[in-house]
Amino acid sequence: MKKPIGAKQVMEVDQLKRDFQFNINANVWSLKEKAGAFTYSDGDENENYLLSVMKKASDHSLMSEELTLAMKDWPSTYHLHHQRCNLLRPLVGQLKGPILEIGAGCGVLTRFLGEKGHRVFALEGSARRASIIGARCRDLDNVSVVNANFQDFLPQQKFQTITLIGVLEYARLFFADGSDTDPVDQMLRRVAGMIAPDGVLIVAIENQMGLKYFAGYPEDHLGIPMTGIEDHYTDSSVVTFGRQELSDRITRAGLTHQRFAYPVPDYKFPEAVLFEEAMSGPQAGQYAPLVAGVLASDRQKPNHVTFRISRAIRTVMKNGMGSDMANSFLAMSSPSPEAFSTPEQSSAVYYGNGDRKKAYLKEIHFTEIAGKVSVTRRPLTESAPRPDATVVQVLNDESFARGTLWIEALQDILLRDNWKLKDLAEWARVWTDALKVQSGHSASDSLSFDIIIDGTLLDAIPKNLIVDENGTTQFVDLEWNMTQPLDLGFVIVRGLFDALNGVELASNSDEAADITTMIGALCTLLGFAMPRDLIEDRLVREHALQVQISNTVGRNKQLRFLRTQISYRSLNKLEKRRKNFQRLMHKMRHPIQSFFKRASS
Repeated sequence: MKKPIGAKQVMEVDQLKRDFQFNINANVWSLKEKAGAFTYSDGDENENYLLSVMKKASDHSLMSEELTLAMKDWPSTYHLHHQRCNLLRPLVGQLKGPILEIGAGCGVLTRFLGEKGHRVFALEGSARRASIIGARCRDLDNVSVVNANFQDFLPQQKFQTITLIGVLEYARLFFADGSDTDPVDQMLRRVAGMIAPDGVLIVAIENQMGLKYFAGYPEDHLGIPMTGIEDHYTDSSVVTFGRQELSDRITRAGLTHQRFAYPVPDYKFPEAVLFEEAMSGPQAGQYAPLVAGVLASDRQKPNHVTFRISRAIRTVMKNGMGSDMANSFLAMSSPSPEAFSTPEQSSAVYYGNGDRKKAYLKEIHFTEIAGKVSVTRRPLTESAPRPDATVVQVLNDESFARGTLWIEALQDILLRDNWKLKDLAEWARVWTDALKVQSGHSASDSLSFDIIIDGTLLDAIPKNLIVDENGTTQFVDLEWNMTQPLDLGFVIVRGLFDALNGVELASNSDEAADITTMIGALCTLLGFAMPRDLIEDRLVREHALQVQISNTVGRNKQLRFLRTQISYRSLNKLEKRRKNFQRLMHKMRHPIQSFFKRASS
């Protein structure tokens, strides 16, 4: 059983003993005196489930397979998924202990910081949540879990790093003292007083002026669109800020030296983190396709939006407005300029979707020097793939290719009124011609779908094709190598399926059909005619490939209908019925929450 104290932490623990007592069973320090009430919760059922998971698990590590299998809904995924740690991964080289994590929640970031070897104090006001963290970090002697409200935590020591991850926005709810001073400013000043002279405060918070909120996304805490944009916050509600106001408030607290980064799609489940130069600098337009692709896969995207965020972000970034209209901020600040004396090593870091199996997780660093961007790819873990895997991951470095990601052109075609399959075939032919050339043939050659091509071309699909302004094509990021014989037809079906299945929105067309039928029609128009049974066979093979790579392969989607209109009212009937059923089930599970939401609107 873990000891409550390490030899090098005597002074720190002596300070804790002054006001707290240690529960060795829960692995939590709690106040000796009666603590003030703390009411924030994700619900008894959800938090009791998480506590049960932690008590039963034998492996509490960040990427534990036990914890991965325990993710069954949004609350459990949010608190268990290692993808949330992408927020801090780009800062690992800059983080210093001791670290105070204020509002540690259920401990996913606590575990991340602890596994990096830092001395961590996880401060959490909820006794149950503190117990979840205590169970989660029981094997980490460098982590102390403290159950107390921020107001009751009076440390004598200073901290090199303090984090407010999704916390500052709640200051008016949980830190108000009845005075005329805004609790947000009170909290920032109090935190600033706890920071070492060269220490750093890290704040992660939603952007009140984030692009997604203009598109109609509900405000994250109140659930009503435009609440933040129109500034309907009150003196006793949650509150978020735009970039300028957030910077000003941090400055008034005495933390005058600042550096901002921008997690995408937001700070909760970031797939990428961009720094200032990449988000709003002269070359920001180069990074727009990266941001657009991540925004399109937002886990919390609502049913109806007023415009395509993944399209609009290109214009925003091209005009130097990416920082002001980012969905979230990762704001770092310090009283000393020395904290940021070292420049960022990367302009942006991309991690992708965290649902892959451990052996295939990766990180991609974009580094800009003298206007040129280099791309460096590395595995995120040291885990080895299964010996019977039929694909090999290849992570090569390369120069950044300028141009249009060809898959983006497909979305533009599908938004035309009454688009035609021949238009899609013209788009796809640019890709198949490039694929022919890449496989050693001429673009004009007539090839059979069953011809065998090099296994390194498994990933030569539209999402990895760049077309420059002169029409020159170039494949990038060919990540997967097939170890078994690879036929051209499999790559054709795979590429079309990936492209069509990733479509965000499509206008109405009398040629719209299920994806499998559309793949068949396009193959015929492209000169690779295949019977439906052979197409379905290749879709089954694609599904098997994804099972090797991913932990969360969805149900077979080849019969999913394309959405027919941007307007929610015009979604196909099956999709609309499914959404209505989800709403009904939510109201049945959360009747009180649903009542107050209706009343507030």
